[in-house]
Amino acid sequence: MTSKKKMSLGTKSLIGVGLGLLLGAVLVQIPPGMIRDEFLVNGVFEFIGKAYLTLLKMTIIPFVFCSLIVGMSSATDVKQVGRVGSKILMLYVVFEIVASAFGILGGIILQPGSGVDMGTISLEETAAAKATSISFVNVLLNMLPSNIFASLAKGDMIHVVLFATLIGVVISLIQEKAKPVKDVVDSSYAIMTKVVDIVMQLTPIGVFCLMAKTVVTAGYAVIFALAKYAICEIFLFVLFGIIVYIPLLKFGAKVSPIPYLRKFSQMAIIPFSTTSSNISIPYSLKLCDNLGVSNKISSFTIPLGATVNMDGSAIMQGMTAMFVAQLYGIELTASMIITIVITATLGTIGSPGMPGVVMVTLLTVLSSVGFPLDAIAIIVGIDRFTDMFKTVLNVMGDSVCTCVVGRSEGELNEAVYYDMSRKIDFN
Repeated sequence: MTSKKKMSLGTKSLIGVGLGLLLGAVLVQIPPGMIRDEFLVNGVFEFIGKAYLTLLKMTIIPFVFCSLIVGMSSATDVKQVGRVGSKILMLYVVFEIVASAFGILGGIILQPGSGVDMGTISLEETAAAKATSISFVNVLLNMLPSNIFASLAKGDMIHVVLFATLIGVVISLIQEKAKPVKDVVDSSYAIMTKVVDIVMQLTPIGVFCLMAKTVVTAGYAVIFALAKYAICEIFLFVLFGIIVYIPLLKFGAKVSPIPYLRKFSQMAIIPFSTTSSNISIPYSLKLCDNLGVSNKISSFTIPLGATVNMDGSAIMQGMTAMFVAQLYGIELTASMIITIVITATLGTIGSPGMPGVVMVTLLTVLSSVGFPLDAIAIIVGIDRFTDMFKTVLNVMGDSVCTCVVGRSEGELNEAVYYDMSRKIDFN
């Protein structure tokens, strides 16, 4: 007797997204009332959706912390760690600058804000805090943790990444004397990996509630009003992946992009549904393992990328700045465009890879060139929808750059990369 094939978590999650969207579309047609709004949307969906995300957030800091230390401490060649770090940081920063400029150029060509009648859109008061000006020096200084315990408590990912990397390198340097600590960290990493696996089993239910609530809350009126903006933004995400990431795989990692795309499609539902690069870290690590990249490389590059590498967010901020300029008829100068590229790049570096955080850095970008901030009240309404596509691009960039670095270090197994019989085990 043959046993029935078990449905993968990715398939269950995709079904959850589809059913959530379908239920949301049905509920939108029902008049507001206690049962729909208080019981379902703001009750059941709100509780389950937020509880799911909260549990996932709970695992991120300890998982990333242990993962990085294990990865760094297992390195037998400390010089290799330095090479990997310099290579991956260069790739992340360069492509984030390119992404910012790409978003601005796309906004200029596609004109997402032209022809929009501001009188038909109700602007609400923005409750966000006043954006602070940023500089390159301040960004670098803010990346250094002065109190790692405070950083762990606040969930400051860039501080966690830097401190864990330092600890891992030191353990690798002193070897035998650090063995007791390394054993504890190895055990902690195994425990956290299992905790993450357990929490991930809630993904289908969590994304079902999140999707249903999103459709009901946003409503069709807002989505239709910003359809042009959303379509232009998503188009730029897809185009960037095609003209940047695919050639990067072909000429940087020297592999065919087809196996990568087929394997990445197995886990893309996770960043799409959760809109979080951090939550996607365990899946990205499993993807890289399935692509034949050594864990010595991916255990460092993936957690770092979830914090530093935000190409989708950089594109969004560049294009949104153009959108706002077109809404208000603001003429752009060369210095304003350069300022937007710099602030969009610096603003996304080190920002937490969690849902909605890009809106905070967007305030900095807009205020740096004196743009009206009222438009953010409009963008917030559609950001939950476009954020799904944006996060997929962010996560894709992490694994593509990891493949490139893996190839350069001789840590990419082509036989595993091209083996399409291997499925990513998300269970």
